[in-house]
Amino acid sequence: MEKEGDLRIRRTKKLLLDSLMQLLQEHAFEKIGVNDICERAMVHRATFYNHFDDKYDLFNYALSQLEDEMYLSTIEKGSYTSSVEMYCSILRSVFDFIEQNKLKFKLIIDNNSSKLIFLISTTVKRSITYLIKQNELNQEFVVPLNIIIDFFMGGVTFLCLDWIQSDLYSKEEIIKFLEVFIQNEEFLKK
Repeated sequence: MEKEGDLRIRRTKKLLLDSLMQLLQEHAFEKIGVNDICERAMVHRATFYNHFDDKYDLFNYALSQLEDEMYLSTIEKGSYTSSVEMYCSILRSVFDFIEQNKLKFKLIIDNNSSKLIFLISTTVKRSITYLIKQNELNQEFVVPLNIIIDFFMGGVTFLCLDWIQSDLYSKEEIIKFLEVFIQNEEFLKK
């Protein structure tokens, strides 16, 4: 029976993930086969199928790993005195995480941008929802909270995608621009 915590299993999955990411730098996902992944990872084909149904399952596993890591990075601080501080912190954490994993994110965009949109938006929404509950921020809003969360999530998601694909603005410039919007606090009751 497979236990995720087993060192051998974690090592094998890491080898397969690394192999897939290396191959994505050379070929489109559709041109990569399970044999290519196994050969690069030096893992038997039968071992691959002990862990994954097919290359799509491996790709989805890679996405879920990235999503979990990004989520944990966004909730690391945990405690905030205001929603503005919380939103700015999440924003910085998301861009820092993407910067550290930019190659992976570029490879995912090149092969399935809709999955990356889902990954970023889901993670941002999950982080905001969790941190709002954790911090019990007693602020009244002009706009319903779910609208604020969706607006923030959408803005961050599509700015991340633009930033990953272009060099028009630096990470610091984009964060500074977004912080201007966030710190305006127009969504709070006065």
